[in-house]
Amino acid sequence: MIISTSCATLPTPANVPAIARAGPRLDHYPENTLCMSMGSKPQQARSILSMARMLDAAEAIFAEGGDNALSVEAVITRAKTSVGNFYGRFGDRDGLLRAMHERFILRLGGAAHVAVAAAGNEKTLAGAIEVFLSHVFTATQEYRNSARFFVLHRSSDPNLRAQGIRANAVFASIFTTLVLSHREEIAHAHPETATDLVWRMVFAALAQQMMFDDQEVSGVPMTIPALVHEIACCLAVYLKAAPAKR
Repeated sequence: MIISTSCATLPTPANVPAIARAGPRLDHYPENTLCMSMGSKPQQARSILSMARMLDAAEAIFAEGGDNALSVEAVITRAKTSVGNFYGRFGDRDGLLRAMHERFILRLGGAAHVAVAAAGNEKTLAGAIEVFLSHVFTATQEYRNSARFFVLHRSSDPNLRAQGIRANAVFASIFTTLVLSHREEIAHAHPETATDLVWRMVFAALAQQMMFDDQEVSGVPMTIPALVHEIACCLAVYLKAAPAKR
């Protein structure tokens, strides 16, 4: 069966005006289209619910048994659906994985959208970073099973990898727009370079949070709010510090 192409959308922060201190209007955000592959996209409410039930089943099966347990038969049984319904929606197991990945990315995109809206209300750079990270780290923790699955088992899939790369660029731009809206607090000689480095540190921390538990990192437990606060303080200090003499 040929898998048709559907397009999912995320906000394009590069085109978003500087974030107002009163908070951005979400309905004014332009959108960036991230085209992703799925089977025929459901239009009716019943079909949408059926598709969501199959995706929920797939995520639960993976959480319980890992990649090897995630078979077409297991999803059909758990979702209490038919073979025809499954293949009509996804085409095959790869189509299911693409749909799972699309939903994972859109969930993170939704979290980033909410995060930048909340952070836009903050008057300081440190406050904006902490609020943004609080939302994103919470979402990352919630969806870490999906993240682990795609990193560990599907990172070599060129289609999924391309989706992830496009999404990462969008998330980076969202964060960059937020940070540079506090440009007056940034002491670095090259604010754009500094902001890119800060995003790289955030990305690394998020990847660590997705892939490892506290005992695997340092053996010291730390709550997400505490971790977010300390990271935000570190990033703000770097951005606000006077340039080092060479």
